[in-house]
Amino acid sequence: MFLLKIAIIGTGGIITTCLDALNEIPEITAAAIYARPQSKYKAEELAKKYNIEKIYTDFAELLADPAIDFVYIGIINSLHYQYSKEALSAGKNVICEKPLTSNIAELNELIDIAQSNNLFYFEAITLLHSPNYAFIRQNLAAIGRVRMVQANYFQYSSRYDKFLAGNILPVFDPKYSGGCLYDLNIYNLHFVIGLFGPPNKAVYYPNIAHNGIDTSGVAVLTYPDCIAVCSAAKDSESISGVIIEGEKGYLQLAGAPNECRNISLHLADMQQDFDGQQYHSRMTDEFIAFNKIFTTNNLSECYKLLEHSRTVMQVLTDLRLNAGIAFPADK
Repeated sequence: MFLLKIAIIGTGGIITTCLDALNEIPEITAAAIYARPQSKYKAEELAKKYNIEKIYTDFAELLADPAIDFVYIGIINSLHYQYSKEALSAGKNVICEKPLTSNIAELNELIDIAQSNNLFYFEAITLLHSPNYAFIRQNLAAIGRVRMVQANYFQYSSRYDKFLAGNILPVFDPKYSGGCLYDLNIYNLHFVIGLFGPPNKAVYYPNIAHNGIDTSGVAVLTYPDCIAVCSAAKDSESISGVIIEGEKGYLQLAGAPNECRNISLHLADMQQDFDGQQYHSRMTDEFIAFNKIFTTNNLSECYKLLEHSRTVMQVLTDLRLNAGIAFPADK
């Protein structure tokens, strides 16, 4: 059995979620972990808990390790481009958390590097690889012509109180490519664009804080036959979920789009409930998918996913800039 060896970049909360997922997949192992020197103690704790053999505090040294097949990048948004570029330029395959970059120009550059060197480059968007999302794709035609989509992701941030008190953490800081659009609403956009493709028009109506960051907002995507309303908030709490409304029925996701659990198909004479999630972690299915694509050397499938990510990043960039939200990376 081929054992895929991944180096983990970062020590934040998403890293624990990632490592829990990898524990469910015997074909993949976390072979190394990287942290900045001041965070080495966190890497040591994670290495001990998850039996990670190697700890690096020098990224270049990690990239020179021939045993590493992939790097998984789970650090703050503004560093995704830099770390991904260094890894791809060193000949390493990359899995990067969303958003892949801060803007479309950065992503176009990284895609060129990956494709010109026949490297695998994935965006870690869990819902796209969920069996529940596959069920929605397979049953979309059953509800007839789609007229409306309502996608909601509301999650009051534990960091918002600190933000109000003047302690601005990266998720609420334009300097670090933060904000609600890039943190939560991106899942709604992936969900909608994954089903219907790029919209004819997209407009973002954000709630902008004193430092120019969006703490919540509504993105409206228009298509020839339907309108998709994508709402997300880190400054308030409500019910998350997605409803796809067609002329013959509707599909409903009850819960956060990134989890993509508890799907139901509603037609005039029937209701079918479905949840094909087999694993404890929401991230397990995507890593299984990445492993299959890599081990079968299916670069065409990888680049198909990458084109979807490019479309989403183009929409994200346009929405943000047209709403007047600027990042240093735009310069």
